[in-house]
Amino acid sequence: MYLLTEPMPEVEEFNKSTGREMIGVLDFKGEIYTRQERNGILLGTYEKACKPWSPVNTPWDFGHELLQPDIDRIAPSLEIGFKHFPGIEKAGIKQIINGPFTFALDGNPLVGPVQGLTNFWCACAVMAGFSQGGGVGLALSNWMVHGDPGFDVWGMDVARFGEWASLRYTNAKVRENYSRRFSIRFPNEELPAARPAQTTPLYDTMLANNAVMGDSWGLETPLWFAPKGT
Repeated sequence: MYLLTEPMPEVEEFNKSTGREMIGVLDFKGEIYTRQERNGILLGTYEKACKPWSPVNTPWDFGHELLQPDIDRIAPSLEIGFKHFPGIEKAGIKQIINGPFTFALDGNPLVGPVQGLTNFWCACAVMAGFSQGGGVGLALSNWMVHGDPGFDVWGMDVARFGEWASLRYTNAKVRENYSRRFSIRFPNEELPAARPAQTTPLYDTMLANNAVMGDSWGLETPLWFAPKGT
């Protein structure tokens, strides 16, 4: 969700004095982003209180329709954003844009041949279409014509998820991913949503022996065994 401000004199003055647009801003504390939009500012956020729009499937007749504005859901981020950028608060809101994103479990696209379906190809969950569309289209066309995408696409290969990625697991992971768009990511970080999804017969025994578990493609596996009290 994002909003557009009314025209701002500060923006117009900056454009005239420098000959260029305002720079884009990522505010990690406020969990907002801004950029110039005509003579005003676009301010957007990935709200913590994200709300699934169509958690089972997308209607075939859906195009680019917008949803009803729900500014209360992003109010905490706006409060910090207005404090950091008081000029935006004074400008007034011209329009609120609320439309659905498409996300996969890990935030990456789902691209490639679908297992078990001959000549059935997938290119979806491309949440940043303008920036990712060129690369996704090139990989998919190479794959279809030459049998190979032409470069390493493991991070967006639809085959990275199997039947273990159930609807329950997917919905929980998508919400988790969306709400962490502005969070700092750490190497080998283990995230808790939808776990445990799959376990082995030794799962309870390993937990009883202080195993610290990790999620390996939906399967709970021990990372290490920690002494009690650690």
